[in-house]
Amino acid sequence: MRPFVIISSTMSIDGRLASRDGFSELSCPYDKIRQHVLRSEVDAVMVGANTVRVDNPSLKLKYFKGKDPVRVIVSESGNLDPSYRVFQTPPTTILYTKADSPQLREFISRGVIVRRFGTVCDIITDLGEHFNVRKVMVEGGGKLNWALLREGCVDELRLTISPTIFGEGVNVFQGEGFPGKDAPRLVLENSYFCQCGKEIILKYKIK
Repeated sequence: MRPFVIISSTMSIDGRLASRDGFSELSCPYDKIRQHVLRSEVDAVMVGANTVRVDNPSLKLKYFKGKDPVRVIVSESGNLDPSYRVFQTPPTTILYTKADSPQLREFISRGVIVRRFGTVCDIITDLGEHFNVRKVMVEGGGKLNWALLREGCVDELRLTISPTIFGEGVNVFQGEGFPGKDAPRLVLENSYFCQCGKEIILKYKIK
């Protein structure tokens, strides 16, 4: 049985994770706490390569105490700087790539686990079978979100709607899109106002 997958994103009213110039500071302090509470509840947190390049996140717990999840980075090319914060171990970091280059030795020397993959759903299965992961939190970016949704391995979607309109930029699901009749059907489980009074939080299950 594959791990349970939750996509968690904060987006503008028009569905953008970032503006056309890369600005992505959308979360209020309460939203950041919610994000880190969820991190503490999962076994692994996953991001795509562009999120690493743009944000240079550590993906550790900062706004909530608990055990750091396994960090999972997806990069087809493996073309990432080993000095990025997410590659400083511990906690455990796994780099999934389709590349086979000498550069990968640098990651391994830093304690990063390097794995090959075919599809993003293969990654989810591998995490369950070989790393005892039962629940995965996906923090983007848009291309990774789209790939997981397209391949049908997303179980839950948690969205924070920020009172911002970009008009252009990175979509929360950045891909070619579904034909209307093939679009996933969502079931709204919960919705509420953030404590800041400016954001709305939505929680969906995917049929």
